Amino acid sequence: MTSISYVTLLWQYYELTVSFANLSTACQPGFYRHSTEMDQCLKCPPSSSSGSPGATSCPCLKDYFRAPDEDQTAACTRPPSAPRNLSSTFSGSQLSLAWKPPIDHGGRKDLSYSVTCENCRLLLCEPCETSVAFSPSASGLTSPSVVVDGLEAYNNYSFTVRAHNGVSALSPTSHSSASSAIQVSVGPSAPIMVSYLSMVKRNDSSLSVTWQAPRVRSQNAVSFEVMYFEKGEEKHYTVHHLQEPKVTLVNLQPDTAYVLRVRSVTSFGNGPFSQEQEFRTLPQETGAPSGGVIVCIIFGILLAVGLVVGFLVCRRRRGYHHRARPSNDLSCYDRDEIWLKPYVDLQPYEDPSRGVLEFTKELDPSLVNIETVIGEGEFGEVYRGALRLAGKDRVVVAIKTLKSSYSDSTWWNFLREATIMGQFNHHNIVRLEGVVTKRKPMMIITEYMENGALDAFLREHIDKFSAVQLVTMLQGIAAGMTYLSDRNYVHRDLAARNILVSQNLQCKVSDFGLSRILENDVEGTYETKGGKIPIRWTAPEAIAHRIFTSASDVWSFGIVTWEVFSYGDKPYGDMSNQEVMKGIEDGYRLPPPVDCPSILYELMKVCWSYDRTRRPRFREIHAQLEHFTSSPHLLRTVADFDPRVTLRLPSCSGSDGIPYRSIPEWLESIRMKRYIVNFRTAGLNTMESILELTAEDLKQMGVTLPGHQKRILCSIQGFKD
Repeated sequence: MTSISYVTLLWQYYELTVSFANLSTACQPGFYRHSTEMDQCLKCPPSSSSGSPGATSCPCLKDYFRAPDEDQTAACTRPPSAPRNLSSTFSGSQLSLAWKPPIDHGGRKDLSYSVTCENCRLLLCEPCETSVAFSPSASGLTSPSVVVDGLEAYNNYSFTVRAHNGVSALSPTSHSSASSAIQVSVGPSAPIMVSYLSMVKRNDSSLSVTWQAPRVRSQNAVSFEVMYFEKGEEKHYTVHHLQEPKVTLVNLQPDTAYVLRVRSVTSFGNGPFSQEQEFRTLPQETGAPSGGVIVCIIFGILLAVGLVVGFLVCRRRRGYHHRARPSNDLSCYDRDEIWLKPYVDLQPYEDPSRGVLEFTKELDPSLVNIETVIGEGEFGEVYRGALRLAGKDRVVVAIKTLKSSYSDSTWWNFLREATIMGQFNHHNIVRLEGVVTKRKPMMIITEYMENGALDAFLREHIDKFSAVQLVTMLQGIAAGMTYLSDRNYVHRDLAARNILVSQNLQCKVSDFGLSRILENDVEGTYETKGGKIPIRWTAPEAIAHRIFTSASDVWSFGIVTWEVFSYGDKPYGDMSNQEVMKGIEDGYRLPPPVDCPSILYELMKVCWSYDRTRRPRFREIHAQLEHFTSSPHLLRTVADFDPRVTLRLPSCSGSDGIPYRSIPEWLESIRMKRYIVNFRTAGLNTMESILELTAEDLKQMGVTLPGHQKRILCSIQGFKD
């Protein structure tokens, strides 16, 4: 009995010793550990503190915050103070607001501004009408200035400028404490500057030019003065007085450059002259048809042939279906079925903006209200906004803008993309609403897709969709690409980032910046000598020889299919572009995504056939996907995982025959990066430590899905083999 008591006392003494040892090694206030596995304590980040020993995190001090995407290692920050020295100046009816940045940025670099407008009558202030426009935008501003247009004469306005950063939304007091306001009274509407002149027609002795009439917010009539002269002969100018925003100059010299300036005139005075714009008359006729006439003749012949063949096709269809279709049915000429419609590029046009107007709708800028920045495009910022057409409800739209410092080539490509979109009409192609080309900033207005780009949308909703839903998304993309390929058109940049998703998950093809019409030869090819190529999405023959076909778009569709079933993962992971190109030439292909139906992975692999003649056509792909959605049992079998296809190239290998230097690198390569924390928590830090893992071990670590266990264990077995 005495012996047992003595042992008990010794054990209690040992437990007390261990407790005191743990207490002595616990982190003191002001320090923390991420987990109990860490050897040393970390000092709390700035503006945060831990109040008790043994803390695993450091909460922010009062009025300080961490953004939602920041972890415990980030410093705590606060919203910015208010913008300073807010001022206003008028130029005609345009108001310029300017301010200085806040003194305190809150310890952050992601500073931006927003501007709100109220129209104040007597003691009542209401939000400004949609006709009041902000340039470049009313929100998401990074520069401390904005231009306001569309203000009514003899009205009082109040403008509030707010500063924001990444934690502003987390503070209940930042809305008022980070804002500055100014009151502005608008007097009579002075005329504003005419911003852009556009040539309508020309020959060897005349020029016809038009421009956008400035909006006059009062009852005063507006007229115009046009000054023009031969280039280099500014002292010998001529002035025309006009009532309409257009002019035809006659009795001009052939093949001569003329410089034009225009200003608006009202009873309140003259506006400033527009910037000089140069236009050239055509060379004198020599009896041979001009380039423009030749283009018109060719276009007329193509159109006539198209109408004749279309008529014959229609008659043939009507004869075949005459019993099932009334004699007055004209559905054969539905726009989507006129497959002979020729694509028209801007090349024949001396003034590309005129070519744009042939296939797009020029919108009055007052109908377009720019609201929020939603992204950065190739040409400039992309905004969410609203379009209000006469007699129609307000429509939410996306607005691509052209940077003010654009080059001639950028301007040409911007107009060219609008022309391309204007010639497409399909429910899986993003619809063009119109353009603004006669006033800066130039804009392409398209339908608004609520869920944005497909890759980002999938990353935000990982594992949230069924296989049938994902296949339905792909079916929509295939339908849009079938439409393009049937019109002999190659996209060249088909990727999940260039697919937009609507509110009801309908996918639409967008971004036609690299698109080209294919030549009318047997191969249907487009060849380029330069320019950037999206390597990870591009077929090997297009990379090596810069030859693009609809078959190269099919290869890209296979990559998009992989992106969809991997929920927006980056194709080929951390492999460099050089490694990707070498791997493809050596026969490497992407492994199946996690839980990918085997029938879909087979479709991917046939899209990635090295010989482009062995790849399916988009019409065949669309038919297959339609069959899969109507027979969902075909999607139940999951593709087998072969660990050999994930092995890195020798240059990336680790040691001891294991082709990865770390567990995160390995998990990333087999698309299991979601379990990096699980392995770290289990104390597995080296590749050698995972070699004896079992299914039961994985289950205890939180890897419970059988498919995920199989993938991890299969990869480990590959190391041993």
